[in-house]
Amino acid sequence: FHAEHDALTGVPNRRAVRDVLRKELARCRREKNTLGVILGDVDHFKKINDHYGHAAGDAVLVSVVQRITSVLRSYDALGRYGGEEFLIIAPNCDLAMAQKLAERVRTAIADEPMDLGNASARVTLSLGVTLGTAESDPEFLVAQADTAMYNAKRNGRNRLEVGLDLPLDEPIEIGRR
Repeated sequence: FHAEHDALTGVPNRRAVRDVLRKELARCRREKNTLGVILGDVDHFKKINDHYGHAAGDAVLVSVVQRITSVLRSYDALGRYGGEEFLIIAPNCDLAMAQKLAERVRTAIADEPMDLGNASARVTLSLGVTLGTAESDPEFLVAQADTAMYNAKRNGRNRLEVGLDLPLDEPIEIGRR
């Protein structure tokens, strides 16, 4: 359990959620279906840690997981992909359904302030949404969702963007979250 789950949030870690993605893509091939892939990143997370402290940042991450889980379907998968990044795998979704799910996640985070113990803070999430098919490569799907998520950040944060192609003519910005 400890090798496959994030110690703080209890959800599958990066390696485990990538395994889930590979398995769900194999199911897509068998059942000739599609799946939604959503990558979300907490906006301005460093500012939360700097202003309220790392314990508050940890509390935010736990609350983010609880709120995301509350709007997912029972067969969707959530994993902690990076520091403040979360990957959602939504089987049997077309693009419109994946977008609706991402919007439910976004509003679940943004609508209510998060309790940080001695304070509360408004937290938002930027999300990138893409669609996996029987032919999809899992690494490429995550890269598409990541590119879309960065577009959401560039376009104002607290929003979702769809990514179905990787931009070839646009430089990738490192460290701009």
